[in-house]
Amino acid sequence: MNKNRFVYLDLIRLIACSLVVLVHVSAQRIETLPVTGVDFAITHAYNCLAFSGVALFVMISGALALSPEKETDLKTLLLQKTLRFFLLYYIWKAVYQVVSILEKGENLTFSSVKEDVLLALIQQRGYYHLWYLPMIAVLYMAVPLIKKSVAQKSVCRYFLCVFFITALLFPTLFHYEFKFKYLFVDFFAANDFSFFGGYLGYFILGHYLHNWRSDISSAGRRALYAAGAGFFALACVLGNLASRREGQPSYIMNTPFVVMSFFVVTAIFVAGNGLGKKWENKERLCKMLRRAADCTLGIYLLHPLAISLFSFAGFDTSVCSPLFSIPLLVICVMLLCGTVSFMGLKVKKLSGRLLQKF
Repeated sequence: MNKNRFVYLDLIRLIACSLVVLVHVSAQRIETLPVTGVDFAITHAYNCLAFSGVALFVMISGALALSPEKETDLKTLLLQKTLRFFLLYYIWKAVYQVVSILEKGENLTFSSVKEDVLLALIQQRGYYHLWYLPMIAVLYMAVPLIKKSVAQKSVCRYFLCVFFITALLFPTLFHYEFKFKYLFVDFFAANDFSFFGGYLGYFILGHYLHNWRSDISSAGRRALYAAGAGFFALACVLGNLASRREGQPSYIMNTPFVVMSFFVVTAIFVAGNGLGKKWENKERLCKMLRRAADCTLGIYLLHPLAISLFSFAGFDTSVCSPLFSIPLLVICVMLLCGTVSFMGLKVKKLSGRLLQKF
């Protein structure tokens, strides 16, 4: 821990942010590529890996919000977390509605602002990446209800076992034919396991791995890394085979809610923890990680604008092989948005100091 912050969580936050940007960069041309080509296989692999990003963000939130040592009263939780994320959602939803109007070449009139901005705040979901904000806000609303329960290791393990079976294993298996498949389909249709589904599972997984990470031996870590790499390769193969079979891009593996993604996400989280431990005493590096991690919210909010800006300038994933163009564009987007976010944080900090003087 460095000044009440965990170095490894800052590192994972940066990895997660890069993966979220990777989702939208790798999606640029995936629909236009022939599914039998090498470029599609590379793009699909990047996109498949990228869907670990949101799950990692949720795990970080779970690790911090559900920590038994952290005492958070209901008022603070609702005002500083839940309300903050809802406000961010509606503010940036309005911003991106204005951006959409301008992208269409339309003028900002009273009528367009009224119909396409104000009414859209309620009627429409918002720009494609903003769904994360209300989702994480609702998870924070659940913290007072589950925090004491998941303080017990046995309860965490119980929940995660049910989550793995009902929200990951069988939904993955249902993509394929197997004996007695439709008996299981009928069983899950007749019984509602939704409480154990969704991102709440990753929220609790982050808490579990954060608080009992020392339970994982060195051999266990190595096995987990091997499983993560193996399941990622399997997801790429299965996704490509499904795409070729259907004659169009298949996204059955491009989701956090398959068995493969679970092992990939867990392996990344545990690997980040291992690296963080090695870097804990490197003060300069920890400071850099902390500053970079502080910019991730700004990067998340701004990155679609940066992708559109680079695309308008003629720089997209078609400039060369996607093997190189996709990571290059991700780096450029991260640097541009990170710079803007860093400057915004500096202005905010300076403004706070000036207000204190007056």
